[in-house]
Amino acid sequence: MEFTDAQLAEQPVGYWTGAVRTAVVQYINDRLGELGMTQPHWWAVYQLGENRRLTREELLTLISQQRPYVDLSTLEPAIDDLLDSQQFGVDEAGRLSLTEAGITLRDRVLVLLPEVRARIHDGVSDEDYVFVVKTLRRMLSNIGGDASFDQAG
Repeated sequence: MEFTDAQLAEQPVGYWTGAVRTAVVQYINDRLGELGMTQPHWWAVYQLGENRRLTREELLTLISQQRPYVDLSTLEPAIDDLLDSQQFGVDEAGRLSLTEAGITLRDRVLVLLPEVRARIHDGVSDEDYVFVVKTLRRMLSNIGGDASFDQAG
């Protein structure tokens, strides 16, 4: 259905932001599911990197700092899955690291992610995307929310 600009101006931002969040997360998880993982699996794999060694607690802390919106209860089972599937190894000091299989998985996801982003952003210029993000950040600030998200942590 097409709406006039006047009709769009009256629509609730909460509906649209919620609908987009739900659909984007589902799409990302569906695509990652092709490789047998979900976003929480990916966040853990990504943070370990090729040569990084972290304890479970350090990994959880790092992810929570970089992605404050993440429900950490979803990460524990993802880490367990990655250990069970031998994507992660653990040394005597309890430090996790990527195995060769984990490195291969990481590399496959790194090929997939640009496709995922391209699909989500199809038909949306960088200028339009920036405008939307700036608008949402302003709305968030207007109601006392934290608009200082820094993906790099």
